[in-house]
Amino acid sequence: MNWPESRGGIERIERASFAMSATTGPNRPLQWYLTSTSFFLIPGGIQMVLFPWLVAVYLLESPTRVGFAQMSSQLPLVLLILWGGVIGDRVDQRRLLIGLQCALIFPPLIMAVLAGLDMILYPVLIAWALVGGTFGAFAQPARDALLNRVAGADIQRVVTLAIGVQFGVQIIGFGIGSTAEWLGPIPVLLTQSLLMLIAALATARIPVLPPAPPRERASALKEVLEGLAIVWRSETIRPAVLMTFAVGVFFAGTYMVVLPLMVRDLYQGSAGGIALVFAANMLGTCTTIVILMRRGGLERPGRALLLGSCVSVCILSLLALELPLWGFYVVVYLWGLCGGISMTMSRSIVQEASPESHRARVMSVYSLGIMGGMPIGSLLLGWCVGLLGARLAVLVPVLGMLSVALLLMAKSRLWHVRRTVLEPAPVAAG
Repeated sequence: MNWPESRGGIERIERASFAMSATTGPNRPLQWYLTSTSFFLIPGGIQMVLFPWLVAVYLLESPTRVGFAQMSSQLPLVLLILWGGVIGDRVDQRRLLIGLQCALIFPPLIMAVLAGLDMILYPVLIAWALVGGTFGAFAQPARDALLNRVAGADIQRVVTLAIGVQFGVQIIGFGIGSTAEWLGPIPVLLTQSLLMLIAALATARIPVLPPAPPRERASALKEVLEGLAIVWRSETIRPAVLMTFAVGVFFAGTYMVVLPLMVRDLYQGSAGGIALVFAANMLGTCTTIVILMRRGGLERPGRALLLGSCVSVCILSLLALELPLWGFYVVVYLWGLCGGISMTMSRSIVQEASPESHRARVMSVYSLGIMGGMPIGSLLLGWCVGLLGARLAVLVPVLGMLSVALLLMAKSRLWHVRRTVLEPAPVAAG
């Protein structure tokens, strides 16, 4: 950000504050970042259970309308996340996150009031999803860019840790969301608001970071196009983003639409069943994260990403069989093991390869990859479930994802991408 000369005193204070925090022991900025992330994402875990439960179970909507509702929560991210990346590169990400988290306190409060008035209707849920997705489009790139500033030298290891925290705390959110089945939605919505308030307070405790180096300011559209151009020109970033887009269409669509409908239609489950299937998947992902952390990461992240995707489709295909309930959860857990590799390796590849001056924009393109695929996958797989049934619909993402993985294995250099350890950024002097 371009700081005016008259604010030189404030800039020196901010740099001194960061320098002091960096010399008093552990990485305090990273600790507070992870704390903030935890309290920010627990409400997200609640939402992942509460929203489909309200649509599919509380309102008993059709598979097509469930898919459309899930698409509505993802559509603002598709339309706005590149602009969120521009904002994330222009302003202080810490301050931006505090403002967004404070704003996100209010939508669940409004929904709690509407629930008390018995006004939980399908259009109301769509509006709620659109509002939350809009705020998320600006929060995600800022969080991604801020992570690099607090991480230190080993980006892959910190990304692995951050994703582990993300999925681990979302399991807590699933548990809270499942209580809507017997407590009703109002206590759950109030809990969402309280946790978001704690997230804002934790973000405020991240020590003030030195401002990014000044850069020439172009129009917002030009800066969006610059981010897209960097991604497209990079032989490392481009295939990772394409793989992420395929994950959004085929895997995220399965996760968001097919799994809840399987719980409802095949196993007669409700909010508790939806929470448990999401938790089983997340637990598998967290298991992989722990293994990667103990191992110290992978030297060939691109190779791991491609092979992990191929194994993942083989496991997912088992859901087309008539499994007992325990077998259903075991397969979902095993699928989550592979998901841990895909999430950590793809994000590590992009974060390590992105230039600092454009990092929020590049990471917004990465997020657009998965977020852009999710609405397509939600609509496609909601329609497939209505046409083929939940079991046979699973074969659509299996065939689609396998085709993309084999194509990238043959036509890109993703197989040869190696791990990068960055030099730690110098601490600004006072």
